[in-house]
Amino acid sequence: MTEKQLQKKVIKYLNSLPNTWFFKVWGGGFQRSGIPDLICCINGLFVALELKGTGGKSTKLQELNINNINAAGGIGLILYPADFKEFKTLVKEVSNGCGLATAELNALKNAGTNSCSDTSET
Repeated sequence: MTEKQLQKKVIKYLNSLPNTWFFKVWGGGFQRSGIPDLICCINGLFVALELKGTGGKSTKLQELNINNINAAGGIGLILYPADFKEFKTLVKEVSNGCGLATAELNALKNAGTNSCSDTSET
């Protein structure tokens, strides 16, 4: 799956959610580098997503920004197609107000910052 295909899938999913606001960041020469692709507010929680297609690799600057968002109390993820199902589980729990799925959240955070590029797709 390409990054563009994942982006369409994630945006379609986000559009289906209540209490969700987001925008797509379009990179350019007049913008700070390394900003995540999607900036979201899901049921009051700040979520930033750096999207990567199968086999894609994040840059050190993207990883730094994701880590800084997590350190600030938000949720920053580098999302690969293989992690989409797990991402939906996390968002569902956040949207239901049942608290964070801590184990799943940490797994996603670690997967993204370890720059894994799982080739399986969900």
